[in-house]
Amino acid sequence: MGVLTAVKERLLEKLVAAAVPAEALEKARRLLETVVRDATVAAHALSKDALHRIKTHLVDILPSLSPALTTKMVDEAEKEVEAEAETNENKEESISTNNNYQESNKPSSRL
Repeated sequence: MGVLTAVKERLLEKLVAAAVPAEALEKARRLLETVVRDATVAAHALSKDALHRIKTHLVDILPSLSPALTTKMVDEAEKEVEAEAETNENKEESISTNNNYQESNKPSSRL
């Protein structure tokens, strides 16, 4: 889960706790989802543009390497980082799920 998505969820929790009217809460939820979606799309586009610039500039900086090789190197590095990020995200979700399970199964101290 991205930072903006986490902020959105936390903010919605706070608005619910503050007893915001349902209609206003729904409008806030839609606004937050739109902003998070737009930011995510913009970040993706910026990342793709940056990777393209890296590929084209490496060809100029490293003339001893073929354009195909530099492109392949950048693509492989991107895929490796994405795979690591996905692995880390899965680990975080697993830890969160485990913590939630442990919290819900704690014995009650009430007698």
